[in-house]
Amino acid sequence: MLGSEVSANGRGRGVRWLWAPALANLLIGVVAIIPGLCIRWLTTEYPLVDCGRGIGCDKEASETATVMTYGAVLSGLFVLGMVLVVDVLIPRQEGGRLHQWLGMAVLVPVPFAVSQALVWI
Repeated sequence: MLGSEVSANGRGRGVRWLWAPALANLLIGVVAIIPGLCIRWLTTEYPLVDCGRGIGCDKEASETATVMTYGAVLSGLFVLGMVLVVDVLIPRQEGGRLHQWLGMAVLVPVPFAVSQALVWI
């Protein structure tokens, strides 16, 4: 069994080493729902400004579009900062395996994808 393998130094290997990186990145993914929703709104709900065939366009973006843009940028930067700290800086400081943590970073978009698939949001 994978979970019962023991390395030369007595520490367990196998499935158990996946729990901490997987759980941490899934929790980051819960926070990543916010920029995901902002980006989804900007790409699907935000009406395209119809300026006709004229050279200039005097229509302004709505206040909601501005809020969603700032929300996507700021919360996206926050999520990227969390990934940097959790998946790079902490494992380097603790002497952990960096490739395991970075490999589990692919789980960050999973909560958003699951919530979209199940129509929770």
